[in-house]
Amino acid sequence: MSTATAHLLEEFEQLSPGEQKEFSRVILHRTAQLDYAAPTDEELTAAAASVFALHDKEEDASAR
Repeated sequence: MSTATAHLLEEFEQLSPGEQKEFSRVILHRTAQLDYAAPTDEELTAAAASVFALHDKEEDASAR
């Protein structure tokens, strides 16, 4: 993470909850407009494996 990014995050933490929500809304809106490549099959498979591993871990914990 760059120094500039770390500084922005520190500043974000100083905002009121309402300002944080508004800032987040604007950032998400701008992020959605960026040009992204579709995830590869390998990336999708890795993401699915992570989700299922987390789900299995939660099930194991609740079964104890």
